[in-house]
Amino acid sequence: MKQHRLSFELEMVVERAYECIKLTGRLAYDTQLAAEQKLATAVAAVKRRLVVVDVSGLRFLDSTGLALLVRFFKQIVSESRVMAIVVRDNAAIEKILRMAKLDRLLPIVGDEQQLLSLAPPSSFDHISQEALYSAWRQRSS
Repeated sequence: MKQHRLSFELEMVVERAYECIKLTGRLAYDTQLAAEQKLATAVAAVKRRLVVVDVSGLRFLDSTGLALLVRFFKQIVSESRVMAIVVRDNAAIEKILRMAKLDRLLPIVGDEQQLLSLAPPSSFDHISQEALYSAWRQRSS
């Protein structure tokens, strides 16, 4: 019988205007404990106001993973930060995020350039989640 490895990885990358949290592997029930620990560590480590969560490296996302993303989003916003999700060319994960209506909470963009085009880079130090979301919705319409 073939065993497959249960894995979830998180990498933080500091960019000039934002911090990027890259998720890879499985964000699911079977990786929940590791994911919760890594996401909690990431929340504590974030220094920039704009947090970009890159989910393009996820191979699998279930309802538990969606709940973890929503909880992470709430923690980021409660600390007066703003968040967006980057999907790149991961159509399957983007479809799951949209089916779960996460696009009603925060911007879901193809790449960081789409996000950075919503406002001048200097404004990300002061922008609210509502203003970022509103700019994204206007651009998406």
